[in-house]
Amino acid sequence: MAFLLLLHEKMRLQRKVNKLTLRQTQLASRKERITKNIEKVQKMYSSKMTQVEKQASLFASQFKNQMLNSMGLGMQNQMFNPTAGFSGITTFVANQMASMLANGGKDITIGKDTIPAFNQQQYQEMMTDYMTTGLRENIGEDNKGTGKYGNGNYDKATVTAFMQAMQMAQQQQSQAQFYAQQMSSQYESNVSIWVEAYKAQLEEEQNAALLPLSAEETEMDIEQSSCEAQLADARARLDSIKQACSQEIKDSAPTFGLG
Repeated sequence: MAFLLLLHEKMRLQRKVNKLTLRQTQLASRKERITKNIEKVQKMYSSKMTQVEKQASLFASQFKNQMLNSMGLGMQNQMFNPTAGFSGITTFVANQMASMLANGGKDITIGKDTIPAFNQQQYQEMMTDYMTTGLRENIGEDNKGTGKYGNGNYDKATVTAFMQAMQMAQQQQSQAQFYAQQMSSQYESNVSIWVEAYKAQLEEEQNAALLPLSAEETEMDIEQSSCEAQLADARARLDSIKQACSQEIKDSAPTFGLG
């Protein structure tokens, strides 16, 4: 009778061990899926945050380029060529000079001299001359200055007006560059604030997406721990019952007078 009870308990514990082992496998598989889903969400939001930073960098560079181009300081329609040497000027300087020398069609006063306002053709010809000759004074056969400058034989007052306009335009260019730098820095600062706000929003969304997964993961951890504890107890009891059954079989075996 005792043996039958032990055998019954052994079978019951074996079924329990099998059931808990199966449950442990199922929990491990489910936990793996949850972990992968958590990792997937984290990667997705990490990618979004990286894209926000790249987008912010693009915004900043686009803003700066658009501003420089609109002022004649950027690469768009830029007449300055780094290989032109020191005499090369930017589109900004050229435009400012053209406006100054046109002077609204009014005569230009240079000291005691008065010269007519430049027209577009005269300005372009003189600019080309400046790029090639530097508008230097021509030297006569007597090795003395002729009072005429460049290939166009401009007088001193005209050359002075041209060079003063260039100097003023270059000063304005420095001011424009400083202004552009200030505006770009301010824009970058605003973009940085926007990035931080956007990333905070993404972080909030990520936490909301991870919350149910984290809760489920915690639930799985608790159930796994419980399952492991129950399985360890069931296996220990099963081993004990197996030993008891073996001893019962040994004790009930006939000895044929040898005991």
